[in-house]
Amino acid sequence: MSTSSSSRTLSLHERYASARRCVNSASVVCVAAILQLDPAQQEDTIQSFDALRRHLTQRIDHVLEQFPLLGYCVQASRSKTPRWAPVVPAPTSKDILHVGTPMFQQGTKSDTSALLSKAILEEQLALPKTTQLEKGPLWRVQLVPIRTEQGDTSSCLLVLATDHVINDGRGTLNLFQLLLQSSPSSPSHPPTAIAIPPASDKIFSFHPSASYLLGEVWRELILPKLPFPKKLKAKLKGPESWPASSPSLARKRRHSDLEQPEVVRTPKECKPDLELVLVSSPRLISNIKALSKAHLHPKSRKPATIHSIIHTLSLVALYAAISRSHSSDVSQFKLNLGSATPISLREEESPSRKRSKKSPHQPLPVTSGNYVSSFASTYRLSARETFWTFTHRFSTSLSSPRGQRLAKQHMGLLAYIPDFETKPREEEDQVESALGGVSEWDGKYRNGWEKFFGDRASSSAPFDSALTENLSIALSTRPDAFADNQLFQRFKRYLRRLVLDFAAENVTVEKVKSSQESHQEKKRIKLDLTQDITFATLVTYLIASE
Repeated sequence: MSTSSSSRTLSLHERYASARRCVNSASVVCVAAILQLDPAQQEDTIQSFDALRRHLTQRIDHVLEQFPLLGYCVQASRSKTPRWAPVVPAPTSKDILHVGTPMFQQGTKSDTSALLSKAILEEQLALPKTTQLEKGPLWRVQLVPIRTEQGDTSSCLLVLATDHVINDGRGTLNLFQLLLQSSPSSPSHPPTAIAIPPASDKIFSFHPSASYLLGEVWRELILPKLPFPKKLKAKLKGPESWPASSPSLARKRRHSDLEQPEVVRTPKECKPDLELVLVSSPRLISNIKALSKAHLHPKSRKPATIHSIIHTLSLVALYAAISRSHSSDVSQFKLNLGSATPISLREEESPSRKRSKKSPHQPLPVTSGNYVSSFASTYRLSARETFWTFTHRFSTSLSSPRGQRLAKQHMGLLAYIPDFETKPREEEDQVESALGGVSEWDGKYRNGWEKFFGDRASSSAPFDSALTENLSIALSTRPDAFADNQLFQRFKRYLRRLVLDFAAENVTVEKVKSSQESHQEKKRIKLDLTQDITFATLVTYLIASE
């Protein structure tokens, strides 16, 4: 196997992932699928499973040859200038592919969701423990046969896990697709090995503007060190997302329940949880798209995207779940919620303003490397906010040139993290070298990035966002961290309910609920989706539908 001898320092995003791993907070990207085994051309499913395993072996060796960074590790990971270095000896499919013991599945939709959730979470936790940051490949493929109650093996579980340091979300999804592609029966020539991909901050302009940078430096670095009272600091810092900030009421009066702490434990004290919400209904995507077209904003040329709709539904579901936690009058309830949307830069045509117009743009590889920006914002949600107006505002901001520029500036802030480097004692260095880098964090910071992310995870307000979503819909959280231990389950129910109702054939959804006084007396709840309904209407509907 040929390997590229090129090397470079880690990009900003790559070092971010490396620093997180060094303080026991690894960022791992996973893709999973249940594959049906087709014994049509095989005598039985066992041979079909073996054929799949051989196929994956060939494809893994192929991508290792074609995308050299997949065979690299991080050199001097805890220094100020970590670099990429090829793994020696070069890894093969034997180092990447792992066949697990058979698991059992009943075949129900809920069982499928639980199986995928459990598999992804286990791989996210296992990857940092089973790979060596400074000595081995930083990705794994897990293949597990699935047996029914009758003992048949008609399907299998395939999980791809990559350390974020070598791949972003789009790149990991592309890698998963490459592994499942058909291999040519007789390749005319071996795959062409390319140099490792360039650092994203060398080809994209991530430099924040002076005003953007000064605002962040004031909030994150200067203000926390000033000897001001806590309330004054909060006012000067500006709006902060829940749970770092508490909900409030529209009326100017004290409400002791709203002042109780939302977070009662730091992430390190809590068990992580992951649940996949598999929402399915006839014509789900097409119905949501049709509903979006029916609510085209007068100032917008295009309907809101599916992502924008799911984004708003998630905010409404969380807003409703938190409102329910406080038993608050929804008409008076206000809440700051932050969200972040990653934006892939792999297909961007003009990656750098510094590049000469005569110099052709070299396409980035479909996998390996980190080419992503992050559109982040905090929203002041109130009962009077309307769904489609909010959704179009978000969708327009996300796709606008200004939004794309701010997303890159947000990523560029990583370059301004205060940095230092502490040299380890010789015996500590020898132990780490023998272990292939960081094994278990000793609680000591070796550089400024480790301190920045480690201190934030241990602070009294450790969460940028408590619950996250994407189009899959995958919900990642640490339920034990919150004072209301039912918050996550309530949020999940609300989100599922909203997605199903927005995907319904009828734009007027009606629910029938028994009142508490008598099971004979029925209460009809209507949700008219032909209107630009308010958050208050949606919250009242969700709470009444329980």
